[in-house]
Amino acid sequence: MSWEPLYGEEKQPKKINTLLNTIMYKLAGTSTGEIEQIFSNWELIIGEKLAEYSRPTHIKNNCLYIQADDSVIAKELQWRSKEVIEQTNKLVSNTLIEETKISSKKQK
Repeated sequence: MSWEPLYGEEKQPKKINTLLNTIMYKLAGTSTGEIEQIFSNWELIIGEKLAEYSRPTHIKNNCLYIQADDSVIAKELQWRSKEVIEQTNKLVSNTLIEETKISSKKQK
């Protein structure tokens, strides 16, 4: 006699990554994979110097949110917004970024 699960495939536990992707897509319209690609390629997207003082936080409604360490970096990123959008769209093919929102946070 062979073993068979009590319930069918639909009742089996789901992998955490699948659940996270579903939640992320419902909340922000993107998946964890797309955000991971942006995080891992951040230096390529905005350049080595700016990458030291800024970080992407999330994507929502085709908008990439970025946090800069201070207002000078935030202003520079605003000036380069078009380039950031183009580079991001080149590297992350599943997401279409249409705008950026940049905030600054002074480090203590």
